[in-house]
Order: sequence, then structure tokens, then C-alpha cells
Amino acid sequence: MQHRKAMETKATWSLELGAAGVLTSGRRLWLRAVLWAVLLFAGAMLFFLATQYRAPWLHLSPNSYYVIVLGIPLLAFVVYAVVVRAAEERTPVEVLPSAGMLADILIGAAMGFIMLCAMTALLWSLGLYHVQLNHWQHWFDSFVFNSYLSGMIEELLFRAILLRILARAFGFPWGLGLSAVLFGLMHLTHDSWLAATEIMINAGLTMGLLYMATGRIWMSVGLHTAWDFTEDSLLGVNNHNGLLLSTPMRDKPDLLTGGADGPDASALASIVGILAVSAIVYAQKRGLFRTTHTLQEAQLSGRRA
Repeated sequence: MQHRKAMETKATWSLELGAAGVLTSGRRLWLRAVLWAVLLFAGAMLFFLATQYRAPWLHLSPNSYYVIVLGIPLLAFVVYAVVVRAAEERTPVEVLPSAGMLADILIGAAMGFIMLCAMTALLWSLGLYHVQLNHWQHWFDSFVFNSYLSGMIEELLFRAILLRILARAFGFPWGLGLSAVLFGLMHLTHDSWLAATEIMINAGLTMGLLYMATGRIWMSVGLHTAWDFTEDSLLGVNNHNGLLLSTPMRDKPDLLTGGADGPDASALASIVGILAVSAIVYAQKRGLFRTTHTLQEAQLSGRRA
């Protein structure tokens, strides 16, 4: 019965969870999986910390920051692939380059852009936000040090590691839910409880479902990166360097505007988030994510030919 459920789940979602090595079925799988997730998460966090303390540790010039921040996330992905290949005895297709990689990133980026614009437009139409043209500058810094860094490292942490391994231990619903909750809680370091809750729903579930539907990390990376870049540099949410300058109306409650945390922290942003989640689930049921094959499928096709 348990085997049949596993087969049905695998037929529904494309995500390869891993079923060998440290994640082999058997006694205390859940404990081994949780410990493995903690170990991988801690290792990936070291790469993130390296981007934050690169200058004090290495005494490098400011110009070297770009190379380090662009390179360290890529190195983290390589190390993850090598470690997973060895410990889980499988090909880590979720992070490997593939024929559909660029398409995944662009589709995800389009979704992130549309979602943030929709959230801001909704609040603006209701008189909760003020939006005006601004002098656009420092966009590359915003992309590298904010959007790209967060999109790469956080998707590795919360989707490739936590969602996948927790889903292996407890099932897909728990893996998706727990990873989304932990993703929201992480933002409590610089956001409010309201913002963290909205991030769980609007971002955590959306990015997690994309990862589960495609079996690869790249669409969620594209969505995450574009989400942050759109909010910070294009819409200029509380940022005077953006293409636009978008600010919440001070006489309106933070519950509706999102306050200093941005439009994605508004309770109304859940409307957009729920629509996005529904669209992904609908597209998955219609098989629209099956057009791009994983590396393993491509290899199997080649062998059959």
C-alpha cells in the first residue's frame, strides 16, 4: 500500500526525492533524512556567510565583491551536486544544467515580475500605495547583491535541500508546508510577522510547487530572483534608486499596505499568491510542466534509441 502511494505521488510530481544512500528506505528514515537536511543546510549556509564576510576575512578590494558574490552561489551548487551524488548515490538532476534550464529561468522570472507588479497595482488601485517615476540607478548592484544572491542561495537552502528531503521523510504535503513555513520564519530577521506569513503563502508555496512540478530548481530560482529585483530595483519599494518609487500610504494600516516590508507583505497580496498557487496546480494536472525533460529522462531516451 505504501509503495503504491509512493508511485502515485511520483506520477503527480516530477521531483526526484532520492531513495538510495543516506535516504534509503528502512528503519528511522525520517531521522536520517532530517539529520541529512540539517547537515546540508548548514553547509549551504556557510557559502552564504562567505558572501557576507568576504572583505573582512580576505581583505579584498570592493571591486572583487562582484566576482565573489557571483561565483560563490555557483560554487555552492557544484558542492551540493558532488555531495548529493556521493551520499545519496544518484544524479542530482535538480541542480544540473539541462536543455530546458534557460526556459525554466525565464518562465520563473516572468512569473515573479508579474506577481510583484500585480500586488503593487492592486494596492495602488485601492489607494494604498503611491507610485511615481524615479531616477533609476545602481540596478546592477541590486541584482547581484540582493536578487541573484538570494535567488540562488535561498532556493538551494529551502527548496533543493529542505523541501526535497523533508518530502522524502514525511511526504510531499509536509515537505512543501514545512519548507514554506521555515522560509517565512527566516524572514523574521528583517521583516514583521505579517510579512513572514505572507511570504510563506505567496513565495514559499509558489516556489516550492514550481520545484515539485518541474523537478528542477531553475524555475523557482528565476521567480525568486525576478521577485526581489522587481520589488527593489524596478518598482523601487522603499528604495530611492529604483526605476519607480513605490511607497505605502502612511495613513493606511500596515495590514493592508504591508508597511515597510513591501506590497508582498500586505494581507491583500494573498489574493495574487493564491491565484499563482492555483495556476501552478492546474498546469501540473494538465501536464503542462512535462514538456521539458530531466537529464535522467534524456539519458534514458538516448539509451533506448
